[in-house]
Amino acid sequence: MVKSYYNAPALDKGLDIIELLALSAEPLTQAQIASHLNKTVNEIYRMLNTLKQRGYLEFNEKTDQYHLSYKLLTLVSSFSPIKTLIEKALPAMREITTKTNHSIHLSIYTAGKLLVIAQQDSPSAFNYHVAVGATFDLLETSSGRVLLTFQTEQERKRRLDRRKLFMKISKERNVTKTKIKEIEKQYTKKTIHKIKKDGCEIVKSLQIEGVTNISYPIYDNSCYAIAALTTPFIRRLYEKTSVKDTSETLKFYSIKLSKELGYVC
Repeated sequence: MVKSYYNAPALDKGLDIIELLALSAEPLTQAQIASHLNKTVNEIYRMLNTLKQRGYLEFNEKTDQYHLSYKLLTLVSSFSPIKTLIEKALPAMREITTKTNHSIHLSIYTAGKLLVIAQQDSPSAFNYHVAVGATFDLLETSSGRVLLTFQTEQERKRRLDRRKLFMKISKERNVTKTKIKEIEKQYTKKTIHKIKKDGCEIVKSLQIEGVTNISYPIYDNSCYAIAALTTPFIRRLYEKTSVKDTSETLKFYSIKLSKELGYVC
């Protein structure tokens, strides 16, 4: 029996728009969206309006730009595996912030980039945190590098290839080509070996001066990293908590959380 395959052009068009805006670090105009998708403005007009009416897109009348709403993040958070991950991680994250006096966030890989899906503030009055829903270049963050490292070589390559598309579409970001190349050069086989050996990455932030990122992988029964637990460590003059102390706390809870998610490898 010969299988028949059918296309749904309208659905393809809508998904193309959503994926494009998900990869873009900046809002895009109708003309920019059409150009990226090799479509005419008229071809995407109705779909943009439909996505806006359904709550998936938001439109800024002052700039004539579209960006994704939080509806997709809500759907992702409701997706059973992600929902379970967040529900199990939040209690541990609250305990970590209490013990370390530093904020912490949980990130996952999606569509060529890093996505923050949960965050817990430090109880300290001096607080630095990363917002839920924020997206970053995989190689620009310790969370992203940890998520890349603890994968199969084939999956790592696939994600890096997907990242290239994200960086191409995100060219509006204030990151020069030279800076991007510098970041890429830092993720070498030697770096991968060190992260694997240490079981984490502790490194000065490439984005914020004075911040040391401490990032540990979270595993499930697949035996590969499904998320990264990261503390942006800031040295406070009146505190005795060190990078080493904070790292040990994250290590303990990352192992505990991984076991709760079925990690037995």
